Amino acid sequence: MSKVMMNAKQRGGPVFRTHFGFTMSRNQASKPMDEARGRGFSESPQISVPRRQMEHIASISRSSGLGKDGDTLKNFKVQEEYRGFLRGKVDNVLRRYPQRSTETDKETTARVNAQENVLILFRKLREGIYSSRRTDAFALEVYETSLYLATIFESPKQTTAVIPHLVPALYLKTPSPHNSRLDTVLISLLHHLVATYPSQGTFRQFFDTIPSDFLPRNSAFHIWITSIARSLRSRDYACFSALSSSENISKVFGDSDRLSRAIDSLSLSGEDREGLSRQALLTLAHCLRRKVQNTSWEIIRSAYRELSSDNEDTRAWLRRSLCLHSLVPYCYDISPEEWLEQHSALGHTRQKVGANDHGKWLIYKVR
Repeated sequence: MSKVMMNAKQRGGPVFRTHFGFTMSRNQASKPMDEARGRGFSESPQISVPRRQMEHIASISRSSGLGKDGDTLKNFKVQEEYRGFLRGKVDNVLRRYPQRSTETDKETTARVNAQENVLILFRKLREGIYSSRRTDAFALEVYETSLYLATIFESPKQTTAVIPHLVPALYLKTPSPHNSRLDTVLISLLHHLVATYPSQGTFRQFFDTIPSDFLPRNSAFHIWITSIARSLRSRDYACFSALSSSENISKVFGDSDRLSRAIDSLSLSGEDREGLSRQALLTLAHCLRRKVQNTSWEIIRSAYRELSSDNEDTRAWLRRSLCLHSLVPYCYDISPEEWLEQHSALGHTRQKVGANDHGKWLIYKVR
């Protein structure tokens, strides 16, 4: 008999062995989980799952908690060990698969598959946390990290699944401090602007659910996000471009050094929570700028028959209206000339070739 079993018998009661090879006394197994709820890291029964078997822990949603070891992830200790297992997975994906502007189709497929696998594993952990009704600092960290990674990996379905459980619900149930709450609220609001663009119905509905102390009305952050939404509603895309520029975001958040590192870095660390949240915010701002870029270009094509890339005022106007400055490291800034050349291949523009037509472009209407 193993020492673990002998110790369990000395404490009283029979012992049994689970599917994963760990042992528990019946007294341990029946210990109420409620004792550990709300205390931060758990005092659940001390179950330990071998690392090599973490990948194969049953999902709560697939097993409905009825299959053999189907409720393993309801155990607080297992949840914490599983989070440690995911930490290595996240760091590996961030290190091996940074998104680059020069990646091939094969590299893109490998990156997306690796990212989706990590998000699926986080979803499995969230199911365990939700099923165990855990509402402590650990649960909050898992949900926040899930949101940031789903955003950085540009997986809107995963992002949409996380937000309702996190904002404001989990923050209201979890004791302070909530160091990442403001970033999370802004990321959630930007997500709704991106996901349903150009409609702002879900953005407004979600905005109305946010407690006033989460996003104080007179704060720079409240002014910034509402100004972003207003510029989109009024189709003032030059204003939107200025509000969503890296310079203005640095000014609003007051951390230009950290933001610059987030913009310049191709690789992140899963342990850098603030870095992840900043990269998530920049990713959403970038996605929103791309959507605005396409809308603004359609308007320009409808309104103008000719543009001159030699005129500096026109060039500056195009840079603002088309949001040509990139916020993320895997896309580069492009000039107005490059934009016009790229859209020549799509039949949107054509460069004039006359002796006095240098820098002049014909613009074709949207059909």
